[in-house]
Amino acid sequence: MFLRLFSLTLEPVNPLQFSLPEFRSALTRQLVKFPAPALPAGAGEHTIHRYPALLCKQVKSELMVVGICQGAGFLWQITTGTSELEAGDHPCTITSRDPEIRNEVFGIDGGMHEYEFLTPWLALNQQYAKKFYDLSGKPARDAFMQDLLIRHLTTLAKSLDCPLPTPVTCTAQVRFRRERIDRENVIVFLGKFSTNLRIPDYLGIGQSVSQGYGTIRTILGGNETDPDGSAV
Repeated sequence: MFLRLFSLTLEPVNPLQFSLPEFRSALTRQLVKFPAPALPAGAGEHTIHRYPALLCKQVKSELMVVGICQGAGFLWQITTGTSELEAGDHPCTITSRDPEIRNEVFGIDGGMHEYEFLTPWLALNQQYAKKFYDLSGKPARDAFMQDLLIRHLTTLAKSLDCPLPTPVTCTAQVRFRRERIDRENVIVFLGKFSTNLRIPDYLGIGQSVSQGYGTIRTILGGNETDPDGSAV
C-alpha cells in the first residue's frame, strides 16, 4: 500500500520562548478543526484513526513535522505559499519542505529492509519492564526485545490499516539506556533492525510516537534485498 506523506523542517522564530509540547498540541487542534473540503484532491482517500496524523518532533538538531494521510493534506494546504508555520503562540520559519505530497510504499513487499532508531524507542510498559528486568543474560534480553519489536511493528502496520499477507519478521541489534521522562526513570532503546516491513523514513514505533520517540530511518547502503532476494 501507499501512504501519503508531507514533511517540513522548522526553526522557531523565538527559540527561548518556544515550547515543543505546546506547538504540537496547537497544531493538532488546528488539524481537528480543519475543514475536509479544504484538503487537496485525494487527501481523504485514506484517513487514519489509530496512529497520529501529525508527528511533530525534534530529530537530532532538527525540528520536524511529518503529516500522514489527512495530516499530509492539512500540512500541504496551510503551508502553500508561505514561509512560516504558526501554531498557537509559537511561529516557526520553514527551512525545508517536500515539493509536494508524496506517496511512499508501506507494507510487506517480500524484501528485507534495514533501519536505525534516530530517537529512543520507548518499548517497555510496566508489565514488559518487569519481564525485561527479570531476564538473566544478554541473549535472553536480546531475544525478548526482538520479539517485542515484532509486536510493535505489527501494531504499527495495523494502526495504519496496512494488510499483512505474511507475518512481520525482524532481527534487532538494540542497546538500552536509562532516561528520565516525565519525572520517572525509564529504560529506552537505540540501535538498528532489519524487517520484511517497508516503512517510510521518520515514522515512529512503540509508545509516545507523537512526542518523537521511536523515530526510524532507512540505513543507506544497508543489507536490503529486493523481493527476488537480490541485494539493493
